[in-house]
Amino acid sequence: MQDILNSPRHRRIVTLVQAHGFMSNEDLAQRLGVTVQTIRRDLNALSEAGHVARYHGGASPASSTENIAYGERQSLHSRAKEAIGQCASRLIPDGSSLFINIGTTTEAFARALTSHKDLHVITNNLHVAVALSPRRDFRTVLAGGLVRPQDGGIVGAGATESLSGFRADFGVIGISGIEEDGTLLDFDLDEIQCARAIMRHARRVILLADHTKFTRSPVGRVGDLSSINDFVTDRMPSSPFVAALEAANVRLHIA
Repeated sequence: MQDILNSPRHRRIVTLVQAHGFMSNEDLAQRLGVTVQTIRRDLNALSEAGHVARYHGGASPASSTENIAYGERQSLHSRAKEAIGQCASRLIPDGSSLFINIGTTTEAFARALTSHKDLHVITNNLHVAVALSPRRDFRTVLAGGLVRPQDGGIVGAGATESLSGFRADFGVIGISGIEEDGTLLDFDLDEIQCARAIMRHARRVILLADHTKFTRSPVGRVGDLSSINDFVTDRMPSSPFVAALEAANVRLHIA
């Protein structure tokens, strides 16, 4: 039987769906210059072959329970992440202390701190520490623990204990998935423990997440909206989620 991905159009559909988290039939038809009916047939075939998950009106990646490789996450939605980072950086006054956790969006946030002065940063993200280390007026503390070679994250019991030894004005965290009821999700248990430690020891918690996090379903629970104070994203969330933010008294910021 011929592999369905031998078709350039089918490969392009899978690439677009993986990059955007969810693509509607209409968006795919416009991108590929074909009819919506053609896209529906393509998605049915790709879904049967296990390459995408078919939903009414469009499709999502075949699995939302496995994380994307770090190199691919760096390039996905990079403009949205940079915008989120810039927006979140404006919430941080000069002279603040802050935690920054693992993630490509938090790395974008760290790069956006260039105009700040006199910050004290505690992080379990090796890339964040490298980005901030040239600043003479920043005090950058790198949590102790196991360095993951695939993404520069520092995890394990040592990292959690190290983070718990500080108290900071802000905790800036990324996340891998968000459910509409406000449940915050991630993939790795060690990473979850570090995020929880940051949320416990920060006076104000800022969550950074682009719109695709609403289409992903990691199995690990980090917490819920009651654990955060500000949510920075790149698109207006759904009405039920906005209502959940308001009920939890979380400030919404659209980059």
